[in-house]
Amino acid sequence: MQFDPDNTASQELRYRELFRQAPASLQILAPGGRTLRVNKAWEALWQIHEGSALHAFILGEYNVLSDPQLVASGVAGYLRRALAGEPVEIPAIRYDVARLEGGAAHARWVTARAHPIKDGSGAVLEVMLMHEDITDRVVAESALRVREQRFRSLVMATSQIVWTNTADGRVLEDSPSWRAFTGQSYEEWKEYGWLDALHPDDRETTARLWAHCVATRGVFETEYRLRRADGAYRWTAVKGVPIADEDGAVREWIGANTDIHDMVMSQAERMRLLASLQEQDRRKDEFLAMLAHELRNPLAPISAAADMLKFGRAGEDRVARASEVIGRQVRHMTALVDDLLDVSRVTRGLIQLDCARVEVGAIVASAVEQARPLFEAREQVLDIVPAAGDPAVSGDAKRLVQVLVNLLNNAAKYTPRGGRILLSSACEHGQVRIAVRDNGIGIDARLLPQVFDLFTQAERTPDRAQGGLGIGLALVRNIVGLHGGTVSAHSDGPGTGSTFTISLALSPETS
Repeated sequence: MQFDPDNTASQELRYRELFRQAPASLQILAPGGRTLRVNKAWEALWQIHEGSALHAFILGEYNVLSDPQLVASGVAGYLRRALAGEPVEIPAIRYDVARLEGGAAHARWVTARAHPIKDGSGAVLEVMLMHEDITDRVVAESALRVREQRFRSLVMATSQIVWTNTADGRVLEDSPSWRAFTGQSYEEWKEYGWLDALHPDDRETTARLWAHCVATRGVFETEYRLRRADGAYRWTAVKGVPIADEDGAVREWIGANTDIHDMVMSQAERMRLLASLQEQDRRKDEFLAMLAHELRNPLAPISAAADMLKFGRAGEDRVARASEVIGRQVRHMTALVDDLLDVSRVTRGLIQLDCARVEVGAIVASAVEQARPLFEAREQVLDIVPAAGDPAVSGDAKRLVQVLVNLLNNAAKYTPRGGRILLSSACEHGQVRIAVRDNGIGIDARLLPQVFDLFTQAERTPDRAQGGLGIGLALVRNIVGLHGGTVSAHSDGPGTGSTFTISLALSPETS
């Protein structure tokens, strides 16, 4: 086989350029720990540029094994292992260039990988050290970084995938880093087989962009999902640049993939949370508008009654009617304020239950007594079907009555005048189920999962014809939850009525 010096020179130029222009920070160490050479990405990372005194120091008397920062952090120990011939992953450290003599203030968080390069006999010729700047990630995602999953992601992000393509965009040379990440064999990855490792939804657009960049000699820069060897797809940021020869023609392409999956997922989660917060703000604004309306409603009759009482000649009947109006409206406002205070106490976890054995029949009777005036005023029929036997639960009687009153009032408000409500109880599988069923306006399927959320009534009754603040069902869910029970809502849709069901564990003494 004839020796081709031109081919050797071309390869030397190629790999020298690959080393020099590689997007990852690279530092080549001699077996004794001194630095032989660094690339442009290393200079940019540490802000130590060729021609400076510090650059000359790094490539001269500086030794990584005696650097105080590397010794104190334990990195020097990792480097000794690498210089002895063992590939090592170096954990993240904060390195401050200012602590080097003549260095300017420039501290970065980095992880690194050290790979020994050996001759045919196994002797270490030099060690290639690859740095990964993770400063921004440390600042932005410090809480996630402490978790084991985040640590593994950072390790994966540390190993950038470096690749080279021919001038016309084909893969000929092997890329061990690509194969290690994707699990593809060389036969699978060569030519345009690398596209098979992309997510199916990203292949066509990526192939078109790559073909365009090859044709126009433009920088190839995009993001796509790359299949990892375990089958999981990871978002990667990709950048490929054309390398020109002496005549200006593209000789080859050099590029790298960087794992950005966690950042993309975090951004998507932030967008999801932002939409949720906007929805909560909208509902809060509607609730405040409803609250203002509800609090203003009683003021007009109170004001009119007060004006009437200012005239000393008002008869006893007129005084009595005015007092009744004022009393009724004050009770209404008091109920509103009490509901607000209850919501506040529940959301802050301040409700303390006074639990005892309570008979279900007694709870039902008390709730019906409180709610009956509303049913009578709306000329509605309330049917009661008690549970067999005499079941009891362990709970706070006052709060459980409050729950049933809220459900009964809710049924009355959303049932037309003359409608029918059924309150039934039954025991099943160690639980008592108390259901309130009406033949009212029903609940739209879109709203059904949200009926127990605060302020949902604003969507259910935009004209506020039924009154109230839309917080009763939220109180029901929270109070039932404090008792270890559940509450559910069911409706077949608008106009079909609704059923709300409470489930509570039976008291151990129940026979």
